[in-house]
Amino acid sequence: MSSITAIVPLGPGEPEWPVLLEQFSLLPAGSEIILVGYKDQQRPAKLDQLPPPLLHLKWFWCTAEQGRACQLNAGAREATGDYLWFLHADTILNKGNVQSLLNAINQHPERLFYFDLWFYDKHTLRLSINEWGARFRSNVLGCPYGDQGFCISRTQFLNLKGYPTNTGYGEDHVFVWKARQNKIHLHPCRTRLGTSARKYHERGWLNLTLKYQRLWLKQATPEFFKWLRIKPDRNRL
Repeated sequence: MSSITAIVPLGPGEPEWPVLLEQFSLLPAGSEIILVGYKDQQRPAKLDQLPPPLLHLKWFWCTAEQGRACQLNAGAREATGDYLWFLHADTILNKGNVQSLLNAINQHPERLFYFDLWFYDKHTLRLSINEWGARFRSNVLGCPYGDQGFCISRTQFLNLKGYPTNTGYGEDHVFVWKARQNKIHLHPCRTRLGTSARKYHERGWLNLTLKYQRLWLKQATPEFFKWLRIKPDRNRL
């Protein structure tokens, strides 16, 4: 069975990650967990006080320059697993997520995997529109985002030279386009991966939704035309 390394970037004062830490008990024995902080950020004390359900995993801590892309790339350089699973610190996992990923890897090992977006703490039904929009953007337009839990083989990730560090935003979005431009097909795992709606609550649903759509279109347009010039097999995303 292929081995998995989960890579989680941590910003200073990140509140949710201890919940995700406990859910890593769902991963197969021998899986790696790499938490990546910023330079001069202290190793979390929780990593030295792991409960017995987490002791079947291999735990690592490293640091990187500021920026999520730098953190994700740093974690990938330290990884030894066959597959890299990139997760945000506010992710909520369940057994179905893990099993669907393992099944997908077994059936389609050369694809880029992602999950359905689900806001586990949504306080308004308006966020259900965002969940539906994310499914349409991912499954129809072929543009999932990083909070949907990208997983890809370490070999492919290194061949793609990792996440771009010069974009200013949307490194996950550009990474997907890089994969498609290199004829790596996308594969939905068809289970809901939980993420926090905290930013929508703090900044306002409409303001943030419109901002994300504007930035997505601005970034996707040039990448789309690059993809057209390459002319991949459009029968499969």
